Amino acid sequence: MQSWKFGLLYLVVFSLPMYMRVNNILLGIFISWAVLDNIINGRYSGIRTMFLRGLPILVFFFLAIVGAFRSFSLENLSYLEKYWSFLLLPIALLPDLEACAVRKRSLFIALTWGCLATLLICYTNVVWEIISREEPASYFFRWRHIGHQFTEIADTHPTYLAMFIVTSICFLAQDRKSSYTMKSIVIPILILSLYQLASRMALIILALLLIFIIVQWLRKNKWQLAAVLFGLVFGGLLVFYYGSDYLKQRYFSKESIMNDRRIARWEVSYDIFKEYPVWGVGFKEIKPLRKEGYLTYGFTHAASEDFNAHNQFLEYLSTQGVVGGFVYGVSMMYLFLLAVYQRDLLFAFIFFAIIVANLSESMLVRIKGIEYLALFGTLFICSIYSVRKEDEVQP
Repeated sequence: MQSWKFGLLYLVVFSLPMYMRVNNILLGIFISWAVLDNIINGRYSGIRTMFLRGLPILVFFFLAIVGAFRSFSLENLSYLEKYWSFLLLPIALLPDLEACAVRKRSLFIALTWGCLATLLICYTNVVWEIISREEPASYFFRWRHIGHQFTEIADTHPTYLAMFIVTSICFLAQDRKSSYTMKSIVIPILILSLYQLASRMALIILALLLIFIIVQWLRKNKWQLAAVLFGLVFGGLLVFYYGSDYLKQRYFSKESIMNDRRIARWEVSYDIFKEYPVWGVGFKEIKPLRKEGYLTYGFTHAASEDFNAHNQFLEYLSTQGVVGGFVYGVSMMYLFLLAVYQRDLLFAFIFFAIIVANLSESMLVRIKGIEYLALFGTLFICSIYSVRKEDEVQP
């Protein structure tokens, strides 16, 4: 039963970068199986300790309850639909600390292969469209084959796929068991795909990883450094010489970067926070109020598309008030600083990347982002407490 349970978990992680419905079905089956396995084996005897350990993740579900129940109505349960992973994944994983911790590397490998499989699907579709429409090869970086248009075939969002790819790159860069040959091939492929995804924030995070490699890992990781540097430079050259005008402006135009309208839209969410500073307005009211604010400031496209805040801190401030903003900030910094204290560079980078990405995205309003933090945050907690438990039993 244990092997089947973690086989399902591998499939959940593998499918995380792609088809949301398939991933959700696999996640539901895994959680049901894991909870049943924990009950059968009596692992819920220390449930209080389990909840205390998982609090940095569980607290996000409690924030969702604050946002959902501004008034007591069963209809408000629908607002919790996206957030159950913050509650159920810790309940499923934390009772079996050691089993989860020893599979940490395998789960990151599953994520890496999932990213490669997703990219294979997307690039196959690009090639097929170019051939079927009799387009020149130079159309590879045209607007119809980048960003949302590139990932639509795999039913995924480019921002989240970019985050999973950056996580995979960091994993490969620090993994000592993977061969240099494999790293030298896979890392540049993953980096090149970030240009196709048109994800500036992911490339910024990757550049910060490159600086860290140069400072900390140069002597031991020359191959990783070369692979990351080659991917960044080669991808940049491809975009510069063959990219569409849109892609070139997105990466190389100072005006495009400085005049990003999502930054201007932050004022709308901040105005809502100022009007409802303590508990926010909740999930039910945030969309109409934000839409009204967008129209007031002239952001007609943002209003028609119901754009979120595109900043996770402002998202919590406007929806759950200062309580939400405070809990979000403390929880994320706690996870990051704890990973630094534990000298777990991989998880420290993951939490750092989430914090940085959330400066221009609201990752925790979508199922992919919620599952990503809930899954790998819980896995980090498992790895910490399994080590502590081993230390305690040693004479």
